[in-house]
Amino acid sequence: MKKKIYIVLSLIVFLSLLIYYQQGFEKGEEYESWALDYVGEAQNVSSSQIKVAILDSGINKSHDALRNVQFEEVNIIEPNQPIIDKFGHGTAIAGIIAGEDVGVNSLDSNIILYDVKVLNDKGEGTIEDIINGIMWSVEQEVDVINISFGFFDDKKGLHDAIRAATKEGIVVTAAAGNTMGLSVDYPAKYEEVLSIASIDKNFNIDPQSGYGKIDYSAPGVNVISTDNQGGISEFSGTSFATAYASGVIASIVSTESNITNIKQLLDTYTLRLNEKPFFGEGIITFKKEYLEETYEKVYN
Repeated sequence: MKKKIYIVLSLIVFLSLLIYYQQGFEKGEEYESWALDYVGEAQNVSSSQIKVAILDSGINKSHDALRNVQFEEVNIIEPNQPIIDKFGHGTAIAGIIAGEDVGVNSLDSNIILYDVKVLNDKGEGTIEDIINGIMWSVEQEVDVINISFGFFDDKKGLHDAIRAATKEGIVVTAAAGNTMGLSVDYPAKYEEVLSIASIDKNFNIDPQSGYGKIDYSAPGVNVISTDNQGGISEFSGTSFATAYASGVIASIVSTESNITNIKQLLDTYTLRLNEKPFFGEGIITFKKEYLEETYEKVYN
């Protein structure tokens, strides 16, 4: 029987909450990732290193599905202390980006995940730690910074850190927020950041997903990934949609030496839908033709 867990991701200095849903599979229980079927796995294995920074609660690197992934790490909130992901959020994000059988880049041995712990065991963090995490990632010359959390208000210094990252050619993705249809959270609201909304299997926008400044959408309802107990679970929320987007984007941009227009570059990998305020430019995918056929089957 599946175990159900509801988790609230809160940040000390923030006025908003990111709520996500997790449902675990029992050992040996079969599961299928509709989301990975929609997004696809990176097939053209890169000869270049793919470097993705995950600002989050840490990553359980001993998970079987992550055992072949290369890691670099920094514990921003407790320097010189080992990183343990008791909260589980960061481990799920890592699984979607690179986990074996569940991740977008699971076939690519050149991917490096930068585990940047900026949230504590309760999913709490400070703006100073997040800024420091961004700047550390800039120093590592990563390709993508994944920020799967957000907050209602603009925060002093955060926008400057985001600008510093994008000035160096780093793509920053962030969750639109589980705001129940209200305005998109920061930092996703910044112009320099790619804001990611969440869709379900039937191409419906997740009713929890933020509204307004949406750049792209990706699967984020009942999606499969790694949990911090060594198992596999279902998760829901814009956090996880952001991870799928980051996985695709990282594989693409790692081979580009000079990115002048990220949206133009991603156009080939985007299935456009009609309701732009909800879906943004469309759904990011490696399987554009297949996804278009699937969309037509659902609505015809």
